[in-house]
Amino acid sequence: MLLSKELLNLSADRALVYDNIVPRELYQELLQTSLDLEWQFGWRTMSNPNMRYWHHEVGYGLKENIDDISEQVEKHPLRVFTLYQTWLKNYFLSPEAKVLRFYLNAHTYGTEGWPHTDSDRSGELTTVLYLNQQWRPEWGGETVVFDEAGNIASSTMPAPNRLLVFPSDRLHAPRPVSKAFDDLRIVLVVKLAVAHTLDHDIPESERAHLNFLAGAGSADIAHSGRDLLTHLLGTWRILRQRGADPDVCLAGMFHSVYGTSVMRCTLPLDRLTIRSRIGERAERLAWLFCMLDRPACWTATGPDFPAKNGQRLLVDLQDWRDLRVIEQANLDEQGILSNSRLNGLSN
Repeated sequence: MLLSKELLNLSADRALVYDNIVPRELYQELLQTSLDLEWQFGWRTMSNPNMRYWHHEVGYGLKENIDDISEQVEKHPLRVFTLYQTWLKNYFLSPEAKVLRFYLNAHTYGTEGWPHTDSDRSGELTTVLYLNQQWRPEWGGETVVFDEAGNIASSTMPAPNRLLVFPSDRLHAPRPVSKAFDDLRIVLVVKLAVAHTLDHDIPESERAHLNFLAGAGSADIAHSGRDLLTHLLGTWRILRQRGADPDVCLAGMFHSVYGTSVMRCTLPLDRLTIRSRIGERAERLAWLFCMLDRPACWTATGPDFPAKNGQRLLVDLQDWRDLRVIEQANLDEQGILSNSRLNGLSN
């Protein structure tokens, strides 16, 4: 959550732009999904009902909505939207942030957007992910955000894997695409109600564990475009949100501390120290997660499973089930869709 403080302090006239921030595999899946969707023409902006364009609804929340529609998104038949929702909330804010709207819009030459706001309330953010394989300056189609005087405060071209974030109560508009563009300009829009604090959902005991991990250097280790500490916190949050056993949640917070078959870097921590902090079972789950040969172990037949050192580890059934839950949270936090990694986890 390196970007969270910047987002919470986002001023009224600012817009933030992040390039190549969505995990590559997740972005490619979203891009392909957007090309295969059933689009409906006729959606309109209330500031000018005569301007129509293409639309695909995912969350079914309107401008005045103040309720969380996360569960509606999860009911969509295409799981990639749920995965993007999970990634977006954990990467930028926290799982406690409310998703108010979730949809895709598309413009072709001859269709126009119109200046409008997404909300009349402060404390809400609009995120716009551009789903285009390429973009050229002569195609136009930029998103402009206006200041209080009606002047353009920012203008953002719809480049591939670019995420635009701005306060939802700011006047903005998509500019028309030029005649030279003969395709769909597609955006995935998610609107969020922002929590007032970034760590309000973290109990004191878990906060102490995070401070311990930070002191061990986890914030200095790169991981999935951020740092390891951010990833460990995000994994813990997902497990907690899903109602996992407390030991499983703690194991998720420590799941990479000994190094894994995927992440070779290790923290200078020993098992006895970790066990004294989080308990015997949580530590054992974290250790097993680090020692197993992932993803090969997920398709193996127990009770002994392949370890990353070429040997085999004996794992009882309950631990095995809990390890799979941790792996799913680990993958979801990173926005990973790889079939080879997920194989067997749905059973």
